[in-house]
Amino acid sequence: MARLFCYLFLIAIVAGCTTDATGPRVAAPTEIAAGYPSAEAIPPGEVRLREISDGLWVHVATQEFNGVVYPSNGLIVRDSNELLLIDTAWGAENTAALLVAIEAEIGLPVRRALSTHFHDDRVAGVDTLRAAGVETFATPLTRRLAEAEGNEVPAHALEGLAEPGNVVKLGPVEVLYPGAGHAPDNVVVYVPEAGVLFGGCAVYEALRTGPGNLSDADIVAWSASIQRVMERYPEAKVVIPGHGVPGGLDLLNHTIAVNEATSGRNGD
Repeated sequence: MARLFCYLFLIAIVAGCTTDATGPRVAAPTEIAAGYPSAEAIPPGEVRLREISDGLWVHVATQEFNGVVYPSNGLIVRDSNELLLIDTAWGAENTAALLVAIEAEIGLPVRRALSTHFHDDRVAGVDTLRAAGVETFATPLTRRLAEAEGNEVPAHALEGLAEPGNVVKLGPVEVLYPGAGHAPDNVVVYVPEAGVLFGGCAVYEALRTGPGNLSDADIVAWSASIQRVMERYPEAKVVIPGHGVPGGLDLLNHTIAVNEATSGRNGD
């Protein structure tokens, strides 16, 4: 009996080590895509949270732009007994609803937030976060561009991301500046423990076949920037675009293909 007990004890130890080595279970892209909140299912002013791994959620809201209602994704990452928020929910009303949803469904305080570029879908709502006691961050370039545009400006500068390929840590995530793309300042966020990459608006969802908003884009540099993301995070299991349904690393290749087709149409 003593020998059997020791054998079972050793099995438990090995099983525990295997779990620690593989990290938390992350939903596969197909699981996440199944029933993913659509724009039609989320009225402006409401937010949906979707847990994709232990301590990791996507937040989805909608906003009307030029007469069309679009969905917008952000990320919520547990950092010990606090939360790190990636991007606002595109507006003061949506961001207030996001904080309410987080309190009701997660029950941990949001202490820091990072905006991934200067457009309204990433910074509108920053003032709402600040009023709630959240420290808001963005790169110095994002802060300058947001101010020049008359958009809300994150209060704190996240330094060390001036050159393409630069990476800095922010709590449980890595922030990479891959170079210009959708905007001159777009950054991506990687959660190493879960293998989840938040590409933001630098990455297209699979259903997008056209380039979308190119008002601040560098269509020539964009593909090279995405290539840097691929080289940095080849092990990513899930890729979350700024708008639409998450997928796998195929979304990075898809983004390059769409941009190269657009560049060809423009004669570049």
